[in-house]
Amino acid sequence: MEKNKPSLLIEQLVLVGKRKNYVIRFTQGVNIVYGDSTTGKSSVLECINYLLGSSKFVYDREIELSVRFIMMEVRLNSLPYVIKRDIFKPNEPIEVYTGELNSIELTFPKKLTPNFGLPESGDGFFSDFMMTALNIPNIKMRQSPSKVDSAMVRLSFRDVFKYCYLKQDDVGSKALLGGNNYVVATKNKQTFKYLFNLLDTNVSDAQGDLSSLVKRRDSQKEKYDVVSDFLRETEFKSESELADAHDVVALQEESLRQQLNTINAAMIAGSESYSFLKETLLEISARISLMEKDGAASERAVDRYVRLRNDYQTDIEKLKSIRTSKSVIGEQSDSFSCPLCDSTVNLENIKAEFSIDGGDRAAQEANVLVKRVRDLKDLIQREQDKQVMLTSELKLLNEDRDRARRLLDDETKEMITPYLSERDGLSAELAKLGESRKQLHQAIKVRNQQKGILAEIVTLDERIAGMQEKLETLRAAAPSLEGVLSKIGDFLSAYLHRVRIKDQRDVSISKRSLLPVLRSRDYSDITSGGLRTILSIGFYLSLLETAIDSSCNLPTFLMVDTVGKYLGKTQKQYVETNTTEDRREEVSDPNKYLNMYSYMFSSADRAEKKGVSAQIIVVDNDVPPTIQTQFGDSIVAHFSSEGIDDLPKGLIDDAHVLTY
Repeated sequence: MEKNKPSLLIEQLVLVGKRKNYVIRFTQGVNIVYGDSTTGKSSVLECINYLLGSSKFVYDREIELSVRFIMMEVRLNSLPYVIKRDIFKPNEPIEVYTGELNSIELTFPKKLTPNFGLPESGDGFFSDFMMTALNIPNIKMRQSPSKVDSAMVRLSFRDVFKYCYLKQDDVGSKALLGGNNYVVATKNKQTFKYLFNLLDTNVSDAQGDLSSLVKRRDSQKEKYDVVSDFLRETEFKSESELADAHDVVALQEESLRQQLNTINAAMIAGSESYSFLKETLLEISARISLMEKDGAASERAVDRYVRLRNDYQTDIEKLKSIRTSKSVIGEQSDSFSCPLCDSTVNLENIKAEFSIDGGDRAAQEANVLVKRVRDLKDLIQREQDKQVMLTSELKLLNEDRDRARRLLDDETKEMITPYLSERDGLSAELAKLGESRKQLHQAIKVRNQQKGILAEIVTLDERIAGMQEKLETLRAAAPSLEGVLSKIGDFLSAYLHRVRIKDQRDVSISKRSLLPVLRSRDYSDITSGGLRTILSIGFYLSLLETAIDSSCNLPTFLMVDTVGKYLGKTQKQYVETNTTEDRREEVSDPNKYLNMYSYMFSSADRAEKKGVSAQIIVVDNDVPPTIQTQFGDSIVAHFSSEGIDDLPKGLIDDAHVLTY
């Protein structure tokens, strides 16, 4: 790979979860994450952004309930690092491990302060670490470039990263890179000049950075000598000796675990009578459980019958009272005078006309209820007899179960006694080996720390050589603003030609805003949101192309969230556009969409041919079918909210198990 170019290459993102880990792997070149809305696509880029020092991470409910912290394996100028951060504590130090993800347990992390607004930790600021790791100058700039007495402000890695990450809200936005916000836009323009070595102080900044690198290298050499002397005087084992000892302990642990498993298996399976007694005990317990259920059901039946019998007896008493009252009152007269009209009323005629039974209905009802009470008494007696029988059988079964348990305990004691002392000895030996392994683990960390200091010295030597070469180049021929803008404009023109927009003319980069110009109109004056989307993505790709070709301070890394914004590929939630202009520009033409993706792949291919490590990560709702077919390997994640074709339903692919 070409040296003296800052490169940032993400290899994998890991969301360490409560139920499982959620992993996405990336490669050099173009990486695509796409799928339905609300599946967590944008969260992939936001996780990366947060791990690279963003002050906040707006997470979804699924992430809040499922994830503990996030990690990322990344290569900075080809050197491997692992960055780890707590998503719920943005002000806590960011942990950075030197090495790959599978070896972080053998290294001590640097704990870096996430932003300049917090007290500096012993290991420094995360921004300074990133700038140093990418071998780009760590400088201060004038807050107001036009004022000689302007306050100086630190340029941070977050300022640099604005030109590496085109967020969803910024794609096609009129407020791209600050827009009409004078303070933000001014800072971003100064950052732009820094990225392409256009500041008036570039030579002095490079000299200052070179001096800092030399001082840091000398400090690390002194630190390495002190550590080496201490380890030598204390007769600390060498790295190879520690590794060999660790391997021996690991093998011994594995051997002892196998012996312990063998003993445990022998203790369980070594006796036929043990197995027979265990099966008998299980059978008796099952019968007891079944009888207890029958007994409970019988008790419930008796309770129902008794309550019903009591209700019937109450009704019988009421009917008896009615009969008693009737006998006291006496028999009714067959005829009587009507109290209204004084005419004679004959009851016999009325009973015949309305079919009224003249019999003793109360007595009949009472007889029926008495019969039912007798039947209920029989049912109650039957259930009570059943309970007596169940109680007797349960008593016998419980005695059998207790006897089986005693026999099983005796058999177990007789069977395991020969193994107990051996197993206890193995367990004690395993505990000792575990402690030895922990001590060796810690010792290896110490040796790796020493090794890391030496590796940093070598890296600093390389960076010093690169900075000296860069300084000589700046002294010989410092780049001009016109030359850099012309080069970026040429790449933008080639991109627009590839996309095939209508009326492609007067393409350039404005010296005033440092943003695209098309048809002699500034980017912010273009009313078609779709055309601004094409231009904003093209502008960032042109910056990447320029970084691939030039010696500058911009990492060859780009993230774009939602390529299809304003291009008919997203919902209508974006309103910063003129739909009439969008139709006139034909921004929904699928060929334009396809050509934008094709250009990204051609940019990545060109970087690879030049030996430059470049990476583009794209998030979108959809991907052109041609891209899916030709570059299927570049699709690193595909989500479906309905789980169609067994696709994961989102970044948190088991969110369906959550209860809200």
